Order: sequence, then structure tokens, then C-alpha cells
Amino acid sequence: MLLPQEFSSLEKFCSRWCLASSQERNAERINASMSDIQDFYDAATLVAEDALARLAKKKLGELSTEDENLLRVMLSLAEVGPAVEWFQQPRVVDGCDESKFPMVAAISDLDAQGSQ
Repeated sequence: MLLPQEFSSLEKFCSRWCLASSQERNAERINASMSDIQDFYDAATLVAEDALARLAKKKLGELSTEDENLLRVMLSLAEVGPAVEWFQQPRVVDGCDESKFPMVAAISDLDAQGSQ
């Protein structure tokens, strides 16, 4: 199991949306079809409230592998949300080219706060 049992409905999305960094999530959104984004969004929003409630009880740096994966999937949901809810396309409407904003410092999504 990649995710906690109660979120097994999202397992089929892990190969695409369980990503380790915001840069990877942004690139995946840009390169995904709107149909793929919508399928993921529809499935993830069904369980997002329960997933976030579960994660809120945990501490970063102390997550099980399954919970780390769940957090990554929820972060991907946050990444694709605007594509579905605002833009109806993978890229930001009238936005700047993402390559013009290179990441200069990467912070792990999973490290305990204050450990950087």
C-alpha cells in the first residue's frame, strides 16, 4: 500500500501525483491534460477533508511512508485546484512563463519545521 487504507481510492493516481517537490508538481500540472487533471481532482476532493484531518494530527518529520505519500497527493491537489476551479486549463491564463521563475532554494515538504 502506498497510502493509508482509507485513501486507497487514490492509489491509482500516486504514480503521477505523489511528487516530492513543488517544482515537480508544477511541471506535472503544466504537462498533464485537463482530462487527467479533472479525474485526479474529482477523486481527491472526495476524500480531501478526511485526508487533511488525518494529516493535521501528525508532525512533519515523523510521518509514516503512507502518510508522506498522502501529504504529497494532497499537495498535488492544491497544485491542480486552480487549473480546475479558475482557469479550466493546466496553465495560468495570461500568466508568466514558469521558466522565468527558477527555484533558488528548495525546502522539503516533509522535514520537521525548523529543521532546515
